[in-house]
Amino acid sequence: MTVEHAALALLDSVARSTLQTSFHRPSGPESRRMLRYLRMGNKRIKVMWWFLIIVTVVTFVGGFIFLMGSDLSGSGMARAAGAVGIVNGDRIGRDAWQMAVEEQRAAFRQQFGQDPQDRDAKIVEVQAWRTLVTQRLLAGEARRLGLGASDREVVLALQTSPPSILASNPAFQTNGQFDPQKYAAALQDPSNNWAPFEALVRDQLPIRKLQERLLASIKLSEPELRRAFLDRTERLTATVAWIPASADTGLPAPDEAAIAKVYDTYRSRFASAARTQLDMLIVPKQIGEEEIRAARETLAGIVARARAGEDFAQLARDFSEGPNAEKGGVVDRVLQPADFGPVLGAQVSAMKEGDVSDPVQDGTRFLAVKILERIPNSPSLRAAQIVIRVRPNEDALSRQREDLEALRRRAARVGLGKAAAERGLATARSEFFNESGTPQALFNVPEAADWAVLARQGAVSPVFEGSDEFAIVEVVVQQPAGVPPREVLGEQLRQLADIEQRVERVKAKADAVAAAVAQGRSLEEAAAAEGGQTFRVEGVTRRAPDPRLGGAPEIVGALFGSPPGRVVGPVRGLNGWYFGRLESVSPADTTQLTPELRGQLTQEILTARQQSFFQQYLAGLRARAKIQDLRSAAAAY
Repeated sequence: MTVEHAALALLDSVARSTLQTSFHRPSGPESRRMLRYLRMGNKRIKVMWWFLIIVTVVTFVGGFIFLMGSDLSGSGMARAAGAVGIVNGDRIGRDAWQMAVEEQRAAFRQQFGQDPQDRDAKIVEVQAWRTLVTQRLLAGEARRLGLGASDREVVLALQTSPPSILASNPAFQTNGQFDPQKYAAALQDPSNNWAPFEALVRDQLPIRKLQERLLASIKLSEPELRRAFLDRTERLTATVAWIPASADTGLPAPDEAAIAKVYDTYRSRFASAARTQLDMLIVPKQIGEEEIRAARETLAGIVARARAGEDFAQLARDFSEGPNAEKGGVVDRVLQPADFGPVLGAQVSAMKEGDVSDPVQDGTRFLAVKILERIPNSPSLRAAQIVIRVRPNEDALSRQREDLEALRRRAARVGLGKAAAERGLATARSEFFNESGTPQALFNVPEAADWAVLARQGAVSPVFEGSDEFAIVEVVVQQPAGVPPREVLGEQLRQLADIEQRVERVKAKADAVAAAVAQGRSLEEAAAAEGGQTFRVEGVTRRAPDPRLGGAPEIVGALFGSPPGRVVGPVRGLNGWYFGRLESVSPADTTQLTPELRGQLTQEILTARQQSFFQQYLAGLRARAKIQDLRSAAAAY
């Protein structure tokens, strides 16, 4: 492992968050008249309209807000009332949860052209939960700050920013796109009762105001903009010499003093958001050969019928248990052979339009695909699929779950690793993660990761069931935001300390190169004499340095600050010592800083700053919040 990788592995990436823009909100008596008009209705309201009201009466789907539940003291009362969670005493009702899930399902369908199934359905539920928690946290903060919404603001929002469930409804669309004229006509129709939508928008606006207030202070000065422009456009060409760290296999292991020194040296780089690490037990579901054979033969018979001339789409509607079965199994997006996995992908690559593949097993399901269209001059294609699930023996599956429940109870007393070892099973350690991510091993059971981020260190989870496996996890590290303690970074620190001593081992060579250059030898000759490597870098900017300089980014700044022909260095890097000789600099052409480019740069920089700030703000709210996840107890899904 390179030093760069060892260091960077300690840092969690910051999750991106889409930030909504806000608008001015004047108020006046006309607003109240408009609201009274919008509330008007009669018995001639269309069935579709009532459906929309019922669907959205609990929550504003697609916006930033869901209606606030009643405050309850204690999770027991909340469970009895059907709550799926509590955030700072604010109950999340079952209806709000179900609507949040439906919103995420709709987003999935829009992106992938099919309904989420199995693991995707679970990921959708995880995202819905995280969204609900974020909304509750922001809504609570908005209430604390006294932020509200006037009648005029509600009217403006309904007129100019319709809720997504309205904008996406066919009643307000033309050719699949939102039609402002249809929506405006509906607003003016006195037979439509807008009161439920008014209430939902009224709850949304305080959060938008909160965002506006939070982000208003994030600005970009003219000097900062010009600096950003120069960092992206000023380019240099240079010759670089690198003295690699020692590859000696006989070096002693770093002692505690060396490890402590590395920790102190790189301390700031180890800082991260709050994160969790787990001990994981993943147990595949017990599926007998007879169940597998039955599913394979069922799909083989369907494939044979399709190849004999029966309509594939009708067979999919009749038998498929996969996405879009009611649409003939059509996958509503362009695919690549790699999307089907290595086994089926190889078949797909060789298939022609109209061909139907052999059945292929994917976990607890078999699938076959038909090529509907080949995109000319590319490997891309359109396809339909039929999915048949393997039906495990329910008694055997029930016994397996009972055994795992017993193992879980044992783990709560002695630890998951020991309890698993007593059964001849092995656990695995997860990577660090936070509420924005899920360990790869828990991809099929992401709800286990959601449970873990709220659990105390040492807690053992319930038994979670995925599409193909069961999972039990134990929280082994629950690290708050900031610099983690040394013991948490043990292995990484040892790796860094080992690399540090390897870099230090060749310092004499770097000093010899510096001395030779000072005596008039060329950089190339001096580096070669000490076993170094030289290479040329061209078109390097401060914003996008050459990847070969990743071990010592400081060399780029030193070169930009040096006159042409002068050698700079040695610069100590993460994987050796660096020298550089500036050959030339291509200055930035300030005439290219057009209004369009200024706008692009400003948007790019402000968006990055806003996202970073907002993520830190949310992390602070989460750290101070009391969040209870009661989804399994409420049996909401």
